[in-house]
Amino acid sequence: MPPRLLPLAIAYDFDGTLAPGNMQEHLFLPKVGVKKKEFWEEVSQTSKSQQADNILVYMGLMLKKAYLADVEVQKKDFREYGRGLPLFPGVDKWFDRINRYGHQGGVRVEHYIVSSGLREIIEGTSIKNEFKKVFASGFWYDQHNVAKRAALALNYTTKTQYLFRINKGCLDIYDNEKINQWVRPDKRPVPFQNMIYR
Repeated sequence: MPPRLLPLAIAYDFDGTLAPGNMQEHLFLPKVGVKKKEFWEEVSQTSKSQQADNILVYMGLMLKKAYLADVEVQKKDFREYGRGLPLFPGVDKWFDRINRYGHQGGVRVEHYIVSSGLREIIEGTSIKNEFKKVFASGFWYDQHNVAKRAALALNYTTKTQYLFRINKGCLDIYDNEKINQWVRPDKRPVPFQNMIYR
């Protein structure tokens, strides 16, 4: 029987790590006719004046700007933005290379996204199948697949929850029971010392 491979999880914060800039800036903001500087300034000002989470604010503002510009916001539209999203040079070859390298060293590499960006856009990218799970902000959709409001928002502090989910092997967002259960460290699928977050 071949030796058991040690698990290693690499979690990526998509924007600025795998792709340049913020994903909304490449295709979405130009489509709704908004300059990126103006958009993020409005997000910042609204977050401050309303004492609101800036991830929820940017998501709400995206829907508002799309409505005002008469731009569709169906799930397929966001995935289309993902298909056109530029990646940093070499990203498309990275996963296979690091997986092979890990395997040679007795390590099973698992890739995750833990991002404040939009899961729907990430799901449209050419590298979407490289990830065991995408933890990212996402919209709630009606019966016509039209985005209506935020369903999930990952901010800078809530991201730690998703590292615990990887650690415990609790990958379903809706599962609040398993994530809160105590699990002996030696029984957790991916020990924290075997995690890299970039």
